[in-house]
Amino acid sequence: MNLLKDSFEFGLHTQIHFGVGRLQELADIIKKSNYARVLICTDKGIANSGALERLERILKNGEIQYEVFDEVEPDPTIRVVKKVEKIFTDSQCEAIIGFGGGSSIDTAKGVSIAAANPGDLTQFEGKNQVPNKGPDVIAIPTTAGTGSEVTHATVLKDEERKYKMGILSEHLHPKAAILDPELLTTLPRGLAAVTGMDALSHAVESYTSNQAQPITEALGLHAIELIGKWLRPFVADRTNIEAASHMMMASTIAGAAFIWGRVAAVHALSHPLGGRYKIAHGLANALLLPVVMEYNLSSNFQKFKRIADQLGENTHGLSDRSAAELAVKAVQNLTADLDIPKTLTGINVELSDDEIQVVAEEAFKSGIANANPKQVTVKDLASIIKTIK
Repeated sequence: MNLLKDSFEFGLHTQIHFGVGRLQELADIIKKSNYARVLICTDKGIANSGALERLERILKNGEIQYEVFDEVEPDPTIRVVKKVEKIFTDSQCEAIIGFGGGSSIDTAKGVSIAAANPGDLTQFEGKNQVPNKGPDVIAIPTTAGTGSEVTHATVLKDEERKYKMGILSEHLHPKAAILDPELLTTLPRGLAAVTGMDALSHAVESYTSNQAQPITEALGLHAIELIGKWLRPFVADRTNIEAASHMMMASTIAGAAFIWGRVAAVHALSHPLGGRYKIAHGLANALLLPVVMEYNLSSNFQKFKRIADQLGENTHGLSDRSAAELAVKAVQNLTADLDIPKTLTGINVELSDDEIQVVAEEAFKSGIANANPKQVTVKDLASIIKTIK
């Protein structure tokens, strides 16, 4: 980017409360905003882990009125959002707490849209299509992956089209985010691994994107460094509060980076793969990331060299090309160490050539790949899928 000629925007509209034990401040945050009643939006995993009980105890002790919806699905759907919106309205709630992974926070954002904007949610797909600001969202992530707590986006599944649609709006920034690393300590190992890879994909794609700008580059590069250092120890022992703290911070930083620096071909492909074949978003990104990185290497060898450096590779004395290739190798080694499969067949998904073509076409039409540092065609996207077939 040429700062003498180019311009850019960057902003965070979410008040971040970071620190071990800061969940205890939730009641005070609610009282300061004068919400009479709030709706907790979460999933059965959080409820069964004991985390929801802890949250409810804090609200009860603070004399906060609340309702609970604990049936959020792994890929949040328009159907569930409309169901929760009715509960929100009928209960006369005034704000929504998204408590859980990205699915819970995205569902909460969807409810905020639906509560203030009547009609089919599909009409709001894309950027800046939401006319009215809805109720405030308080985001409390329990995974270190999506970064949704600081983004102005939500991704919801349209089950009729078997399609994941993105809604981006300035109205979707959470009012506040509580980042308490203690909430990560009950994560299952596999979920910790794939959500961590989701954060890495955000960091790498925003850093290498053709929409990258100085602030997002700095954030993305730092997130890569944190993930390279702390994801392995965090997955090995989720009660390692130091590792959990750094991974939670990395996820949020990567979220701040990608919402302005954009994501690219990895996410363009992971959305239709998830929408059609119910592949978890972080897992799809983990499969795709090293392949897409290899495809993009020639767009900027020096950037990929820096990624290799941040991931702990020794690039001293190597050419830019050779150093850049180590970035791909580092990510491959990371996924192997985390016991993440390398192929779709490794997760029991087998695609025909016709199915691959449909996924590639959907990925291309989404426009997400427009931010890819190296131009891609439908044929290129299909070839990437075939590499992980």
